[in-house]
Amino acid sequence: MEEQRKTVNIGEKLADYIEGLDYGNVIHYQDIENVTGECRKTQRYYAAIAKAKKLLVERGKVIKLIGGGDYQVLYPGDYSSAYSREIRLARKRVKRGGKILDNAPVKDMTVEELRTFNNISDFHKRLDASISGSFVEVKRLQSRHPLRQTNG
Repeated sequence: MEEQRKTVNIGEKLADYIEGLDYGNVIHYQDIENVTGECRKTQRYYAAIAKAKKLLVERGKVIKLIGGGDYQVLYPGDYSSAYSREIRLARKRVKRGGKILDNAPVKDMTVEELRTFNNISDFHKRLDASISGSFVEVKRLQSRHPLRQTNG
């Protein structure tokens, strides 16, 4: 439990550090190591980043990995793209979950397990439709925003 609390603390410390940065600033992995006191490519290092990302979203800042272990504070105009990326990931996860359900060994399930499976399968179909619709709508809005200027 103490180990988990320490990771939360270094995640909060990292979030506090990043919150003070301006939009567009790059956070090099060496800076993350210095702030957290953790070596790169360790579980605690990445746990601290994950915790910091969650806290930063709640505080109105978003960071993204830009390569080589470095992160960048997104500009306000990039938040829509970050949302779109999350929708794509959600869609991918839902599709992967569907494959698990499609290939489930239903013939080997008990009556109670089958009832639970059917409930989850029905929910999955609704979720898949919702996520797919959201994905299409987000793509449409990115290409035809009503406030976007057109040359012509």
